[in-house]
Amino acid sequence: MQRRLKTLLFIAISIGAGILHAPAQTPGTTGKHLTENPAPLPGSLTTDQMQADFDTLRKALEEVHGGLYRFSTKPAINHLFDSCRARLNSIHSQRAFMILLFEMLAQLRDGHMRLEADAATTAALAQARLFPLRLMLEGDRLMVLYNDTPGDSTIRPGMELLTVNGHRAAHIIHTILPGISGDGFIETFKRKRLERSFAPFYWLYVDQATAFSITAKDNTGNTITTTLPGILNAAREQNRAGNPVNTPIITNLARLDSAKDNVSLRFINNTDLACLRIRTFGGDAFISTLDLVFQTLHDKKTKALILDLRGNGGGVDEYGAALVSQLTNKPFRYFDRIHLTSILPSFTSWKPGTVENLRNGVVTDPKGGYLVTPQLHTGVGGQNPAARPFTGKLFVLLDGGTFSTAADVTALLRHLTNATFIGEESGGAAEGNTSGLNALVKLPHSKLSLKIHLYEYWNAIPPGKKGRGTLPDHAVETHVADWLQGIDAPMKRALLLATTSKF
Repeated sequence: MQRRLKTLLFIAISIGAGILHAPAQTPGTTGKHLTENPAPLPGSLTTDQMQADFDTLRKALEEVHGGLYRFSTKPAINHLFDSCRARLNSIHSQRAFMILLFEMLAQLRDGHMRLEADAATTAALAQARLFPLRLMLEGDRLMVLYNDTPGDSTIRPGMELLTVNGHRAAHIIHTILPGISGDGFIETFKRKRLERSFAPFYWLYVDQATAFSITAKDNTGNTITTTLPGILNAAREQNRAGNPVNTPIITNLARLDSAKDNVSLRFINNTDLACLRIRTFGGDAFISTLDLVFQTLHDKKTKALILDLRGNGGGVDEYGAALVSQLTNKPFRYFDRIHLTSILPSFTSWKPGTVENLRNGVVTDPKGGYLVTPQLHTGVGGQNPAARPFTGKLFVLLDGGTFSTAADVTALLRHLTNATFIGEESGGAAEGNTSGLNALVKLPHSKLSLKIHLYEYWNAIPPGKKGRGTLPDHAVETHVADWLQGIDAPMKRALLLATTSKF
């Protein structure tokens, strides 16, 4: 049995991991971009070359994608493919071809899908002077989180960005956001992706300017107008740390972030209440560390636990199941089933033994394709509770960055426990996702490539609202203004609920 890794793939056209998506529309419609005639990236493609690459991509998706029709019907997806192919006759640049593919793939609603940029685009982005601010979304507002210029002091964390090069902030958001891929119909994850990679999105969809005329508003209502030079992405973190305007929020966030360990436990005031933060479901020491944490909770007779899964992008399936086993005292199912469309892709090469393991570890699905057995993945078998599970009051912090395995965990905890959820809707679908084992298809002319995942996971939970995440019992938004004051609003609410609960 091989551990199955599911992780969050953040959007960026960066060296080695180029991921961008264009606006998702109803299948068969076209997206509207701020740049109607995008500037070409290095290289050019003929219509015949684009059609050949498109057909290669479509065939690969239809052959192996585990959940191609998970959120739409086969006729609707076929119509999407056909209409996008027809648009190739009006495309005249590599950049426009990329945008079309990103747009099409976003409509498949697969948050794990990963389109990797060609070398020329990756190099162009690495050399580009990009938008120099890190932003957060608060509704339809763009708020400055960091000023990533080397020394500008006119734009400060906490200001609201009003326009960039004449484009209104809300217009930019609503142009880019619908095109970012995510699980199902969840918006929180897409918003997190936009926050993390606003600069490359702006570069692709809005303009490739090297300087940015900005209007912003401070917390007193005064409007500030300035022009900031673009920055190299490689210099962003160094600039951020060296610019004094960022010092207060960097200091506050470092304090609020607590321990840097992947798995960290701290007690609040006394041993009755603890906070467990898990950043990812990964690392060779994960299981042993988890066992030690829950042994400590047992020894100290802890009555309430805050589990912080915010920003946890996922990891190893079995690690997620191990955490759930520490929080229930009854046997349970983790995955209801894992479905595969194919176990022998025609377009990729796997490590020796992979195909043999698949053949020995699946059975034929009467509805088509294959079903994974416990021999291949223990997650589809019965799960036992841990020796000393925690059964006290449980409070779970989650947000749009709670994705993949972390989202599976929140879904199972919603089903199996009486946990209280605080924050925002999880970024990953509660019902499961398409991830795990992948097959790489390389497009010969554009040099783009796509990792297509084969495992269609279905979590062992009752049916819910299709394509939605785990919803909070207490919705608490995060604002830059809170961080500037050293306040973690979701954690503050969790502490209030925990300390006023009867144990």
